[in-house]
Amino acid sequence: MPRPQAGGAAGFIGGELIVAGGTAWDGETKIWLKEVQIYSPARNDWRPGPALPVALAYGPFVNSSNELEVFGGTDGKKVHRESWKLSASKTAWESTGEAPADVLLGAAARSGGDVFVMGGCPDAADLTRCSDAVWRRGSGGWHRVSTLPGGPVALSAIAAVGGQIYVFGGCSMPSAGNVLNHAQAYRYDPRKNTWTALHSLPAANRGLSAVAVDDRHIYLLGGYGSTFSADVLVYDTQADTYGYSAPLPVPLMATPFVRDGRTLYGAGGEDRPKGRSARMLVGEVAK
Repeated sequence: MPRPQAGGAAGFIGGELIVAGGTAWDGETKIWLKEVQIYSPARNDWRPGPALPVALAYGPFVNSSNELEVFGGTDGKKVHRESWKLSASKTAWESTGEAPADVLLGAAARSGGDVFVMGGCPDAADLTRCSDAVWRRGSGGWHRVSTLPGGPVALSAIAAVGGQIYVFGGCSMPSAGNVLNHAQAYRYDPRKNTWTALHSLPAANRGLSAVAVDDRHIYLLGGYGSTFSADVLVYDTQADTYGYSAPLPVPLMATPFVRDGRTLYGAGGEDRPKGRSARMLVGEVAK
């Protein structure tokens, strides 16, 4: 990548990977980004895209084949709730209203045409005030519809399969400075507004990425447990089991992997404390 980053939004639009915002480090100084980087697999090159209206990092986001939408974020000084969408033309960001709360480090998914945002925090460093709220945006705007069964959480992984939403891992901060990683996993049924506890992850993990690869399987990539992880788990939604696929070439957390057909793309991420990766990882989904 031209600019190493982590904590940005990512999605595939019109055959190209979009990476928007995030953070970087210049020595001991943390930089908050508004720039957008676009990767073309056909040309194997990067180009700049339309900058975000403000620097944004750590906002939940959703992606479809023709748009990427980011629900707020922070520029390091202020928490922003305004949401922004980049559509198929990839020329400008348009406002889509406001997030229902401060949802930094929360997770978002689209199911049945509605958007769900789960968890999140008002501060990216102090996680003692994170939320257990589940918000739903339908035709009538945002409404709180449920509560996360595992309590307040940040940096969990989320994916939608077969009309169900799956949430894995994450972390909380029971007391200041004490980050607790989670292994818990749950399935949420939006139609019934009910939760089901699933088998836990093999190990507690935060900052992992979840990608639904078909109508049954979810890939869970990287993250941070006791150290940075290169593991790639394959979760079977029908059997409620985990298997292992080939690992990432390097350990990474907070790398937002996205899928285009049978190919997964992961750009950037955190590879060490106060470190950002410029790597572009490409992998094929196992048959």
